[in-house]
Amino acid sequence: MPLAERDYMRRPPPGGGGGGGLMVGVPRPARVVKYLLAINAVVFIVQMFLDREAPGRRPGPMSLWLGVTVGGFWQLWRYVTFQFLHAGFWHILLNMLGLWLLGSPLEQRWGPRRFLAFYLSCGVTGGAAYVLIGAAGGLPADMPIIGASGGVYGLVLACAVLFPHFRLIFLFFPVPIRLAALIIFGGMALIVLQAIADGRTTDAMSDVAHLGGAVAAAVWIWVVPRLRIAGKLGPDGRGRGRWQKKLARRRREQEEIDRILDKIRRDGIDSLGRSDRRKLRQASRRQREEGPPPL
Repeated sequence: MPLAERDYMRRPPPGGGGGGGLMVGVPRPARVVKYLLAINAVVFIVQMFLDREAPGRRPGPMSLWLGVTVGGFWQLWRYVTFQFLHAGFWHILLNMLGLWLLGSPLEQRWGPRRFLAFYLSCGVTGGAAYVLIGAAGGLPADMPIIGASGGVYGLVLACAVLFPHFRLIFLFFPVPIRLAALIIFGGMALIVLQAIADGRTTDAMSDVAHLGGAVAAAVWIWVVPRLRIAGKLGPDGRGRGRWQKKLARRRREQEEIDRILDKIRRDGIDSLGRSDRRKLRQASRRQREEGPPPL
C-alpha cells in the first residue's frame, strides 16, 4: 500500500470521508491548482473587455486568436491557450469549481509536475478531438472552441478511478463519483453517436472535446503505467535483471518505512529522530512521483 494512503499518515481526503460521506467543507487549493485558478480568472477579466464588442453569439477576438479551430489546427499554441478562455460567467465558474475540488486531491497524490502535465494534456487531447471530428464533419474552419472542460472532465475520470469514495452533486443529489462519471460520459457518448448518425456532428462538438479529455485521462491511468513497465523490462524480457534489482531495492526501502510506521503507531510520531523523518519524506515524495511499489 502506498505510504500516502495509509490511514494514519494521510489527512481526510478532500471530497468526502473514508466512509463515502458527502464533503462538508472544501479542500485547500493545491499549489498548481491555485496558479491555474488565478490565470483563468485574469484571462477571463481581460476577455470580458476584449470580447464584449462581439455582437450576439459571434466569437470575440480572443476566442478567434487563441481558441482551437479546424482552420488553425497547425497553430500548436492554441491547444494550450484555448483552455484558459471561457464563454461566460457560468462556464468559468463550473470549470473552476471542478478544477479546485477535483484537481487539488489529484495534485496532492501525484505531485505538481505530474498533475500539471496530466491536466494540460487532457485539454490538448480535447482540442485535438474537436479538430479531427470537426474536419470530418464539415465544421466551419473559423469556429473556435474554448474552455477548460476537456481538462476538467479528465479530472472527473481520474478521481472516479482513484477516489471512488468521492461524491458529486448530480441533479441536486449526492451520488458516488463513479456512478456520476458513468452517467456523464455515457450520456455524452450517446449524444455524439446520435449526432453522427443524423449528420449533425456540429451539434455535439463540445461533447467531442469533453470525451477527448476523458480519453487522455484513461491513457494516463491505464496505459502509461503498463508502457512504463514494459519499457523497463524491454522486448523479450531484456533488461529484466535491472528492473528486478530496482524492485528489490524498493521492497527493502518499503520494509524500512514499515518499521518506522510501526514505531509511529506504537510510540507516536514525536518518537522519530531526524533520520527517520527524512526517510519518510523521501519515501512519500518518491511514491508520488513513481507510484506505489509493485506487489
